Amino acid sequence: MMLVGLMDLINNGERVALDLGCGPSKKPGFIGIDKLMLPGVDFIADMETGLHFLPDNSVDEIYTSHFIEHIENLEPFLKECYRVVKPNGILNIYVPHFSNPYFYSDFTHKRFFGLYTFLYFSDHNNKYKRKVPDFYTDFKFHVIKQKLIFKSPPFYFRNLFRQVLQMTFNSSIYMQELYEDVFCYVFACQELYVKLRPIK
Repeated sequence: MMLVGLMDLINNGERVALDLGCGPSKKPGFIGIDKLMLPGVDFIADMETGLHFLPDNSVDEIYTSHFIEHIENLEPFLKECYRVVKPNGILNIYVPHFSNPYFYSDFTHKRFFGLYTFLYFSDHNNKYKRKVPDFYTDFKFHVIKQKLIFKSPPFYFRNLFRQVLQMTFNSSIYMQELYEDVFCYVFACQELYVKLRPIK
């Protein structure tokens, strides 16, 4: 897909869903954007420089999985996502959790993420006990949902045990916070999933 085709979708009022940093595993039904020409990539762009090729409030959904840990400057990138997503649009983000050894072993990762990372960009309209500063950014998201994801690929029996951990530690916000406060150095968590909506 060329930029012209993407702009046609936007101008025609059609749903625009982007998979940012999709690599060769683009989410079905999404437009894949990556800086490398790989199978499934529809549009090539270096997102470190922003999403300047997209108009304000033009995107219905952004999905990104294991990409933004490679971004050098997180705040400008999230600000660009905020700019292009419609007021009722959403961001679905999967990132490595800081406790997972597979991910802190990867030298290409610029940062890791925990339960409170995205709260720095939020309106604090949530029930988490721990409060973080809200004065660093001039744009805000509402955190709709967060989930700790426990997997242990490619180990089958370990995965069965981790499914129990996942159900237990996601049973409430209290349990999520207990996990990061007490148990994160005992049971590694693979991923953090967060669902955001821009506040405009």
